[in-house]
Amino acid sequence: MIIRSAVLEGTVAEADRAGFDAHMQTSVLQAIGTYPGIIEVRLRRPVEQEAGAPPVYMVFDLYFADLAAMHAALASETRQQVRSKIAEAMPRFQGKVYHLIMQEG
Repeated sequence: MIIRSAVLEGTVAEADRAGFDAHMQTSVLQAIGTYPGIIEVRLRRPVEQEAGAPPVYMVFDLYFADLAAMHAALASETRQQVRSKIAEAMPRFQGKVYHLIMQEG
């Protein structure tokens, strides 16, 4: 199992959080779920952070059977639709986004 995690490290202004979070939870999560070959997608938010930890705002975890399935999904036309949904919300996010590709098991 391959997990591609999109880590949003940063913050959203208090006044923008409800709208940003709702957009990510509905529109973006649904769009990611349409990737060909995706097994599951999860959205996680920190509830506590240790001193010195980076300020992670949220993490999307995308589950694929293997690297080939992940690469095929990322090369698909669906990726542009996902990116456009994400772009709608990103002006409210201050920080950086990076991806971790991990193997489970």
